Amino acid sequence: MKILGVTLENIKSYEDRTEVPLQEGVTAILGENGSGKSTIQEAIGFALFDSLPFNNSEFVREGASSGTVEVTIELDEREDGQQYRVTRSAGYSKYGVARYDSENDEWVDQDIDSKKSLVQWLCTKFDLEDGDELSKLWESCVGVPQTRFLSDFAQTARNRQKTFDELLGIDAYEESWDVLKGVPDEIGAERQRVRENIRELTGEVQSLPKERKEKQELEEEVERIVGEIESAQSDLTDAEERHGELDETRERIADLEAEIQQKEQAIGAKEDALEDAEDDLGAAQNAADKCEAAREGYEQYTEAKERQDDLEDELAELNELRDERQELEGERGRLKTRKETLQEQVEKYEQAKENIEEHRANKERYEELDERISDLKSDRETVERLRDEVESLDADARDDLAELRRTVQTIEEIDREAAEVADAGEIRDRISDVKGELASLKSEASELRERLERLRDADADAPCPTCGKPLEGEHRTETIEEREGRLEEIQSERQDLEEELSELQDKLEEAERVEKRVAQLDMHRNRAEDLREDLGDLAEEREETREEITSLSERIGQISGLEDERDSLEEAKDAFQTAKVQADEYADAPDDLVDVEESIESVEAEMVQLDEEIAGLGDVEDELKGVKQTLKENEDDYQQFERNRQTADKMEAREEKVAEIEQELVDLRDEHEQLNEDLENVQESFDENEFESLSEEIEELKGRINTLDGTKGAKEDELKGVAAKVEELEEKLAEREEKVETLRELAADQQFATWVRDNVRAAGPKMRDVITDRIGKRADTIFRSIRGRKAEQLEWTSDYDIVVVDADVRKSFSTLSGGEKMAAALAVRLAILEQISGLGIAFLDEPTANLDEDKKANLVGQLNRLDAFDQLTVISHDSTFDSMTDYSITIEKPDQTSEVMSD
Repeated sequence: MKILGVTLENIKSYEDRTEVPLQEGVTAILGENGSGKSTIQEAIGFALFDSLPFNNSEFVREGASSGTVEVTIELDEREDGQQYRVTRSAGYSKYGVARYDSENDEWVDQDIDSKKSLVQWLCTKFDLEDGDELSKLWESCVGVPQTRFLSDFAQTARNRQKTFDELLGIDAYEESWDVLKGVPDEIGAERQRVRENIRELTGEVQSLPKERKEKQELEEEVERIVGEIESAQSDLTDAEERHGELDETRERIADLEAEIQQKEQAIGAKEDALEDAEDDLGAAQNAADKCEAAREGYEQYTEAKERQDDLEDELAELNELRDERQELEGERGRLKTRKETLQEQVEKYEQAKENIEEHRANKERYEELDERISDLKSDRETVERLRDEVESLDADARDDLAELRRTVQTIEEIDREAAEVADAGEIRDRISDVKGELASLKSEASELRERLERLRDADADAPCPTCGKPLEGEHRTETIEEREGRLEEIQSERQDLEEELSELQDKLEEAERVEKRVAQLDMHRNRAEDLREDLGDLAEEREETREEITSLSERIGQISGLEDERDSLEEAKDAFQTAKVQADEYADAPDDLVDVEESIESVEAEMVQLDEEIAGLGDVEDELKGVKQTLKENEDDYQQFERNRQTADKMEAREEKVAEIEQELVDLRDEHEQLNEDLENVQESFDENEFESLSEEIEELKGRINTLDGTKGAKEDELKGVAAKVEELEEKLAEREEKVETLRELAADQQFATWVRDNVRAAGPKMRDVITDRIGKRADTIFRSIRGRKAEQLEWTSDYDIVVVDADVRKSFSTLSGGEKMAAALAVRLAILEQISGLGIAFLDEPTANLDEDKKANLVGQLNRLDAFDQLTVISHDSTFDSMTDYSITIEKPDQTSEVMSD
């Protein structure tokens, strides 16, 4: 895995969105104490490992409600790697993961919207079990904080074992021993339960052979009954077939007798229908004779009726023409009245136009004077407003001047306090150093007390736990006195440091108060500068306003003379307005007069056309009277013809109907004769005695079959019960065989569980020896490279104590100098990282403390040679790293805000 970059926004001392790019190899993040270097490491732990050494609210920049961290990583999921961007916010719940789609050059959201889903995603990508393992990997391995870098090794032996057993997985052996404690007993109890099940099943399957024999006998009995049923069923089928044939013959006789009766009824009905048809034919002939007698009068009536319809249409048209002419006569009268009115309006319109031209010049002069007078009155109001503004500007200038004096006084006070009080950052660094020294002294004292106890309790001929020499009396006494003296020195040093810490904390409180005021210094200076600019602007604006007042006052004196001239023109202006209103009112009269005259001509032309059409229809009324007389004279012949025509038209159809019925009657009589012949033939083939005998035989066979079916059903039910019993017993027999096999397996499992539990606890210390030896050898190589002294040798003992051997002198971690402790801790930490971290990244916070220039260079060279890491990040205030590492970033903190100044 590689981290490509970190982005922080409103995180601790980072305000605006700040991007920090990271590279492969060894990267140095440099900056003064308090500049925000370690915040970058904390942000990575927060986003990728769910680890933060303080509350989320303390991670947010002061004054902001929330902050956000984005970390872009590259995972080896494919040949060219896959990039992801992990986002997490402090102060409110916002989580997210996006995958980079290189083909479309876009980030694709991965639907991660909660802390739980983010931690699960990270554990999957880093091949870890859960969130506890995720944060533990960061805090104890990948991103060990500066406060724990040395203190983990300075603990007591018991606490060291707890810390590193958990980190290296050695505690899993003890946990496994506890988990396996009851396993053999549980398996033994299970074996006993299986034995009892086997005994129960053995007793239950004793009757299986008897049940199997009974099942076979019932199956044979059912098979015999089935054979008898099949034989009786065959006899029944033959009898039913013959019985069916005779039954069909009997039914055919009944059908023929019914058909003969139906034919006889049809012949009688057909004879009645022939008689009715002949009567209808006579009536049709009589109606035809009457129609012929009235035909001439009927035709004259029909012709007159058609002419009457045409004449009535023409009369209606004539009446419409007369009505239309009357309407046109009225319209012409109205138009002539409208013409007279318009002629009067045209005369008024011409007079109004003359009046407008007469008074136009005076009206325009009046409006010009009125507009000028209005402008001058507005200028008079402006002068009053400007005088008020001058007074307001004077008041603002006095307020700004007073505030400027107060601001300058505040700036001088802050500068004076800043010069008198020590820097808060330096005090914090010293407090951190003092606390670290106190923790180291406390750990060293605890270690010395343990060694004193071992020295006092050790046998006289036992080797010294410190140097390995025999514990002779004088040597034991000297060693004890040396350790006790060192304990007294530690107590004295701790007392001095605690007093210094109390004084530093008092100084820090005052320094932080001043620091807060200094943080506001730029704001006060900017305010002073703004006030000076405001005062200049106010003075300039006041002068411009007074000049404008002078200019406007000179123009206002013209108002009186202009008002006298305007009043003298008021009558001309009113006359113009009156004429203008009259002209606008009658402006359309000339055009309307032309339209009315044209309309009168059009109406008169239409009236002439209507008179011509009315003359063409003058004789319609006389002709209509003659037609009505003809209709009256031929009314009786028309009615007689209409009454008989429908019946006369049916004569031909009724002749055809009589012929059709006569032929149908002949056909029915022939069919009746044929049916009588068929009946005689069928009656000869039917035997009544045979039919009755077969009916009795069929009933007997059905009864026998039903009896056999009942017997068969009873036997089958009995067989089902026996078969179910046999199946149940056979299942129990199979279950017994499975239980016997299970019993054998449980015996083997119990033996194996006992063996495993006996050996797993003993494996823990052995694995601790193996792992500490392997890591110790690798740490020794790194330690020698950093120190540059081949004579020194580092050992990491099975109780996790770091021992440095130099010229046969064995020095434990607590007795090492500051530089030796840092080099030894670095060596072991790097060796542990190589052993257990598969991510290929690591962070080292201030790893060069107490190292000289040569050892710093040796450390960087060793870091570059660590093949197990793709990316190592060193966080330091030591600027010499800039020239030693592949890539460096400098963090500065101007104006209390961290910024990336160079990379």
